[in-house]
Amino acid sequence: MYYSEEIIEEIRSQNDLVDVVSEYVRLQRKGSSYFGLCPFHNEDTPSFSVSPDKQMYYCFGCQAGGNVFTFIMQMENFSFVEAIKHLADRAHITLPQPEYSEEVRKKMEEKQILLDMHKEAAKYFYANLRSLRGQQASEYLNKRKLSKNTQKLFGIGYSNMDFGDLYQYLLYKGYEEEHISKSGLVIPKKKGKGYVDRFRNRIMFPIFDVHNQVIGFGGRVLDDSLPKYMNSPDTPLFDKSKNLYGLNYARTSGKNQILIVEGYMDVISLYQAGFENVVASLGTAFTYQQASLLKRYTGEVVIIYDSDTAGTNAALRAIPILSSAGLKIKVVQVPGEKDPDDFIKQNGPEAFQQLLDHAMGAVTFQVSVLRKKYNIEDTEQKIKFTMEVAQLLSRLDNEIERDVYLQEISNDTKISTQSILNEIKKTQEFQRKNSIKLSSYSQRQESELHDHLKVNNVFNNIDEKNGLYKAQKNILNFLYNNPLHYHKIKPHLSYEDFIDPVLMKVAKLIYEQYDKGLKIEPAVVINHFENLNDQKQVSMIFRDEKSKNQEYDIEKAINDQIKLIKKANIDMKSRNATDIYEIQSLIEQKKQLEKLYINLISG
Repeated sequence: MYYSEEIIEEIRSQNDLVDVVSEYVRLQRKGSSYFGLCPFHNEDTPSFSVSPDKQMYYCFGCQAGGNVFTFIMQMENFSFVEAIKHLADRAHITLPQPEYSEEVRKKMEEKQILLDMHKEAAKYFYANLRSLRGQQASEYLNKRKLSKNTQKLFGIGYSNMDFGDLYQYLLYKGYEEEHISKSGLVIPKKKGKGYVDRFRNRIMFPIFDVHNQVIGFGGRVLDDSLPKYMNSPDTPLFDKSKNLYGLNYARTSGKNQILIVEGYMDVISLYQAGFENVVASLGTAFTYQQASLLKRYTGEVVIIYDSDTAGTNAALRAIPILSSAGLKIKVVQVPGEKDPDDFIKQNGPEAFQQLLDHAMGAVTFQVSVLRKKYNIEDTEQKIKFTMEVAQLLSRLDNEIERDVYLQEISNDTKISTQSILNEIKKTQEFQRKNSIKLSSYSQRQESELHDHLKVNNVFNNIDEKNGLYKAQKNILNFLYNNPLHYHKIKPHLSYEDFIDPVLMKVAKLIYEQYDKGLKIEPAVVINHFENLNDQKQVSMIFRDEKSKNQEYDIEKAINDQIKLIKKANIDMKSRNATDIYEIQSLIEQKKQLEKLYINLISG
């Protein structure tokens, strides 16, 4: 642990989870909790809840959960220590000099080595572009009318055709093969030992994080080979779903909106033309993490994807994701199915600014796409068009905005506004009947919902079907929800009886708190775990609801589970025992275990 428990708890308590989550997710209060669309998986119906009392969050869909540190680690791809520093800064808390554990020190040192390596690689590619070997790449950039200053600002470079050029250079610079292999800059040879460069004969675009550190690369071919563009793979530094190209500049542009385009060249071309508030996703569909990242720096975005079918469909997919982050959305479709780079070169910055000034609202864009899909002169297609528009308008919260669109659609189709409104109400009623009514949650309903939506388990290392693991987790959950029974269970089940190391540590913390007569605070317990998966695992203990069985059934279940844990512990010790007296003692313990029964109802 880098910092003392007192410092960590002070930072957690000074960062209210609802406030922190609200910076990323649009939340709505429902009863005693807050709900919103989960930022960690795609969904249409809110299943992400935040409990102000417990200072914990939980998603009924993907089962992500934890405290404020866990949330920041997930959202920002931070380590535990990085999350502590981030939240300390947010709360204006000055941290003491940290105490480094060996494991965490090693991870931080490795991350710094990879950052240094990427910086070195960027300098190498940049130098290549200005050498004789980079002449063809340089001519290409000149043809695309990118000035030398722009090339320098974005660090554009060139990767040579040689298979091991960068690899050998990094070895020469003193980097160890172990770290080079983790960088994503090389790939293993198909035959024999060693590595070859991932990027060859490509124009190289360094990818910067918001702190202007090189965390990856994108490479564009100079010929017709495929793939045309190639990005770094996911590494300890780089996750393409959580980063945006150009955000390091866009966030400091001083503009009240951020433009979203498709590719590197669009970003660079627009920036050169004076539009510094521009970013691009990194070769993937737009993600909730990217939307949340944008929300940190702006309240409005303008989607400017290519106007072809692929670009239009990509914009349609991005709109609900951006909306879920609470962003106002506009859409520009560049005339003639051109991309922004081509348009601005042919027509200039002033013409592009006019496109921005006349950007469509998101709903107007969606309706315009539907208009192209249907021929409203045909009766059947007119009906289909109107019903799809009704579904679209049914999701609008603003009645004034909805009424404006209603009138427009009515004028276009000659269908009365009342008929369209009736269809909207039918759609809303259908959605209500087939969605989860978050406003009327009780603990019992939350538990039923958890069972209904229990999919995509986030814990790769935990087999939820494993009876022993579930028994340990259930006992801890029971102790948390039933503190009065602790003194009945403790004499028969010590925290050392728990097999799973994470659950054993949780048990120790719970036992220590109860022995002091203190209440269990789940968010404080999570503070004791640095690993993200461990934090998620611990959060599940405090998330699961009480058993719906009758009191007698609970008592029997608890006894059965304690016996299962004790038996597994004895069996494990037996496998390692060598002393005859120890073996005899374990045999006797196993016999006594058969007689064990804890009466939880009386006394």
